[in-house]
Amino acid sequence: MVKRALLILCLLTANSYGATYQINVVKERPSVETEKRFVIYRVKQGDTLLKILKEFKIPRRFLYRVARLNGIKNPNLIYAGQELKLPAGDMLPLKEKSVFKKRQVERELQLIHRLGGKITQEGFIFIGNKKISLRKNPLITVEGSKFLVDLTGLSSETKKLLSQAGVSVVSGNNLNPVLEKVISANFSSLLKNGTLILGEDDVLTYHYDYLAYNRYTGQRTVINTSPDTPPALKSLLAAYGIAVVEPPFKVPDDWEGWGSLRILTGEGLQKIEELIELFTGSRGKKIPEGLVFPKLKLAVVYDYITPERRTELELQGNRVFVLTGDFLSDVESILSLIPMANKFVKLVLYEPPGTKGKRSKFVIEGLLVSTPKRDWFMVDSVDKPEEIPYLRYRGVNLIIY
Repeated sequence: MVKRALLILCLLTANSYGATYQINVVKERPSVETEKRFVIYRVKQGDTLLKILKEFKIPRRFLYRVARLNGIKNPNLIYAGQELKLPAGDMLPLKEKSVFKKRQVERELQLIHRLGGKITQEGFIFIGNKKISLRKNPLITVEGSKFLVDLTGLSSETKKLLSQAGVSVVSGNNLNPVLEKVISANFSSLLKNGTLILGEDDVLTYHYDYLAYNRYTGQRTVINTSPDTPPALKSLLAAYGIAVVEPPFKVPDDWEGWGSLRILTGEGLQKIEELIELFTGSRGKKIPEGLVFPKLKLAVVYDYITPERRTELELQGNRVFVLTGDFLSDVESILSLIPMANKFVKLVLYEPPGTKGKRSKFVIEGLLVSTPKRDWFMVDSVDKPEEIPYLRYRGVNLIIY
């Protein structure tokens, strides 16, 4: 459509000072036809509409939209030889993709703001005959440099005009250049897409988007574009002197919740008594040689017990276990007499849950004990005290002996 300018009012008044003109002009914005690209596909025997969408890498959520485009009332009914108009390239997913990415863009904008970038999302930029909404296309300012986030598909002409005016245009799908600039302005020694391996016995493998050093404190700082480091894991990283900056964390759907914690005290036999009561609910009765659990018909005794006394306990129907001094081995053997499922395992926790270490992997060895009420994980110690709340946060019922 040809652009038109309508002259609404022209007032000419004469006075001693000459002529005064008041002109109000309203411009009717041209409607630019977007070039639509389609592929014509001839349906083959055995085709389904879903199968065709998959072949052309069109998301299945567009099934009904493609059906309407082709005047198909029932997407399950297509026939061989029928010609279908299918969107090609990015024509169809463009709007949906921008909606899908909107949340990620908002998170990255929040992150840039936290790191010192200025975000402007109100007002307009007038350039040439264009009016660009900052609500739809945010403006980022970093140390005097300006970046406009293109979320609406600006024309190449508009981008060129913005560039000439000193405003760089970045895609909403890739804000990394802006993020890296704001990081470099506040941090030093920027590293990208690396891995940290922390701990000795309990090993934490952590993948980061960016790793930098605070210019003022020298503290290592991880900067991630995704909110997938839970608070308890951030505290654990802080114990290693690493700060984490990322969008606000949201608890995932498969979060397991808080686990229980028991810290065993006293000597070996006292700890064993506490464990057996915790696992079975049965309390021990003290005898000179150790403990007897009447309900379990179990006697746990020291190695100085006499053969005669051992025989006496066995005649009373007790299974007798003589302590060896190796606490974990003794516990494993005693639990096998109750009986109760137990085994030594490497406990592996992934963040985010359900992935194979997309962000991090935490590995710790211990004894896993399965009781009718719950599973317990026993360890003698942890590398860092912050591992305790982290394990509990992930739903691990933890025993430290």
